[in-house]
Amino acid sequence: MLQRVMQLRASARVAAVSDGPDVTVVLPVTEAYQRRDRYIPVTRRAVLETLSAPDLWPGFDAATVRTCFRYLAHWRHLNYADEAVGLIEAYQPFNPDRDIAPTAIAADAGSEAQKQAFIGRVRNMLERANYEEIPRSKLQALVDEENPYGLELEVNLDEFSEIILYVRGEATEIVHPDMAARLRGKKSVEISVFQRVFLVLCLKPVELRVKEIMTAERVSDAKARKTLAKNRKALPKSVDDSHVYIKMFKDMPRPDLEVIFPNTKIKLRSQDKVTLGASAGGGVGMGVASIVMKAVAAALTPIGAALAVLGLAGAASQQVASVVQKRTRYMLKVTRNLYFHNISSNQGALALLTERAEEEDIKEELLLYALLAKTPVRRDELSHAGAAIEEFLTQQFNVHVTFDTEDALKRLVASGLVVEHADGALMAMAPATAAKHIDDMWDVYLDKISDDEHAVAAAPAAVRTG
Repeated sequence: MLQRVMQLRASARVAAVSDGPDVTVVLPVTEAYQRRDRYIPVTRRAVLETLSAPDLWPGFDAATVRTCFRYLAHWRHLNYADEAVGLIEAYQPFNPDRDIAPTAIAADAGSEAQKQAFIGRVRNMLERANYEEIPRSKLQALVDEENPYGLELEVNLDEFSEIILYVRGEATEIVHPDMAARLRGKKSVEISVFQRVFLVLCLKPVELRVKEIMTAERVSDAKARKTLAKNRKALPKSVDDSHVYIKMFKDMPRPDLEVIFPNTKIKLRSQDKVTLGASAGGGVGMGVASIVMKAVAAALTPIGAALAVLGLAGAASQQVASVVQKRTRYMLKVTRNLYFHNISSNQGALALLTERAEEEDIKEELLLYALLAKTPVRRDELSHAGAAIEEFLTQQFNVHVTFDTEDALKRLVASGLVVEHADGALMAMAPATAAKHIDDMWDVYLDKISDDEHAVAAAPAAVRTG
């Protein structure tokens, strides 16, 4: 029965793929999504339009079905609006970009316990947005992977007390070598590209890091502080351990993941060092030979000797400038990568994350509700229901996902739209009944706001009376 329901086709196809890769991906997009993320790369509008097609609901009023779906989406939006306000308020003590007066933040705000509570809320939101975590235990190996085509970078992860890295969506990109590399026999390389990367960083306190360096390198306090100052030289002075730094990136090649960290250093590859060394050494050698010949021609007169010294210095400085120029080009490439791959930072990243989590929840709830409203399912059949929804998404939108039925069911049950009976049967309200139920929930929500406002207004009078 589940298969029969989910194999029904909508009469119209809607442009669906959203948040896809902006990079040039050689493989077809349908193959790029073969990794089967929990993330559904389809817009909520596309899901709603497809699920509310009249031919999917024989015996039902199509307009009522659509109204039900829209009510559900708006109800979830309301819930997330409240959560977004709470999340951003919790971030204010740790927000490096905050533009509110210090007096607007609670005096006891900013403790380590509050920071950890905030980070926990961010993790929860990332899970709901269907991001996947890359554990810190695996991160070092990831950033140490050899870069097959670009810069060699190094980053010291020990500088951070918190590194939270989540990714969502993984595509494949073919990197073609330039003409010179092709002449040397280098082939095209297939690399992974993370379509979305979410990073949370907290810097370690200075005193803690100094003690770690003293222990690890067996040096004095003064030496450790010099090492720390050198390691953090590239960081702006405003960066400190009291803040939580949040970044969101798009289309980050897996081999270039180091560039998203603020303390990344450029490290020339071995072949680059050889090339630069040979170029500089050869250039200086030729310069010296030329100067010697000129000196001989000048019969080593005082003026000729002075010119020879100046010529030698000029030749050496030219080669040094050449090396610096190559290094500058490396740095420019890093800057360009960050500029075009950065989506948002700090509070803006939190707002965008909350929006993405809302989008995922709405799509999941619409899909599962549509199935349950047409076909009663038992809890022990949920895996079959999830497989049917996955097949539906593949057939309708040509995307491949792993559908989280348990998470969507939990929210539908909490909202009262689905009831689980003692025998395990899952029964969804009919669309007309569900729409009325959501309308009633809105009334209760608004009444609660009104009651809260009256309580706040009455509180000062009560104090005065007392």
